[in-house]
Amino acid sequence: MINPLVPPPGASVTPPLQGGTPATQGVSAVRLLREGSRPLIEASVLPARLPSLVVGEEVDARVAERLDGNRLVALIKGNAFTLDLPQNLTVRGDSLHLKVTRLDPTPTFVLLDGNAEAEAAADSSSNVQLSRSAQYLNGLLDAARGRGATGTRESAPALLSSRPDEPETLADGLKQAIGKSGAFYESHLKAWSEGRLPLDALKDEPQARLESGRLQDGAHAARQGAASPELGQLVQRQLDTLENRQLQMPVLAWPGQPAQVTIQEEQVAERDAHHDDASARAWHTRLDLDLPSLGGLSVKLTLLGGAVQVRFAADDADSAALIERHGARLTSGMASAGLDLAQLTVASDARLET
Repeated sequence: MINPLVPPPGASVTPPLQGGTPATQGVSAVRLLREGSRPLIEASVLPARLPSLVVGEEVDARVAERLDGNRLVALIKGNAFTLDLPQNLTVRGDSLHLKVTRLDPTPTFVLLDGNAEAEAAADSSSNVQLSRSAQYLNGLLDAARGRGATGTRESAPALLSSRPDEPETLADGLKQAIGKSGAFYESHLKAWSEGRLPLDALKDEPQARLESGRLQDGAHAARQGAASPELGQLVQRQLDTLENRQLQMPVLAWPGQPAQVTIQEEQVAERDAHHDDASARAWHTRLDLDLPSLGGLSVKLTLLGGAVQVRFAADDADSAALIERHGARLTSGMASAGLDLAQLTVASDARLET
């Protein structure tokens, strides 16, 4: 069985490490392909408490104050951010339409369509040459942006086929959703070519299904061209995974319940005391969802060896108190599954760091 989060040698979706950090050239190339010539804007001063932001999310920013050095203070979700604008970018309006491109080490945004004056100023003083391959990828990503998040949510896999009466099936559902997400399609192609993955498993991934549909309807595909929104969204997810070194994907926790899953492996360099201990690697999994009774809820699980740390963050204080009251049941349930609940934290109105 192929582990979708551990691609085979030579087929990793993450860039090579140089001294424990991602290769800078790879990240820059990914960012250029993903955003084309759109200006990137970094936040240099952050609010005391960051609002909930997700990579790929589109947000509106209102300009509150203009500062020296081509900086401005903008309100994003009601919180003040100081944004450092590129030197070739001039913002004349009072609002910006942005997309979150990364959260670490500092929130970074890309300027989207709808800021005509700002984009015109940026385009007039920048000259970015893209190869045919880059132009093709940029066209795919433009098609994905035009489709928006609706199509992604509609096609999101369900982790559970029904309400969570049997939570032990959640692990298998998550494994299937990740393995068939298309984020690791090229790694799985390599595994198939080496005889380590059956062809039927490869055909069940979205890229293969899109290609099959295109071949069955060649005339329609020719009229539409190669810029498929569905394929663009898959490429967007792969590039996000490559640059941010984490997998983010929309899912359905169960039918009718949207959620967002984020999976990230802690880098070895971040655990200097365990540099040579493979078992000391930590995996972080985060689930964000909005429940009918509990309201907005984020759950972060950290797996280190056989120990598990669980952190809950609820929008509502009553929901946080309810979760805390039932903490003993969670501890008992994990113990029966052979897991040691090393830490349980419950907070209200708090943002979980990924």
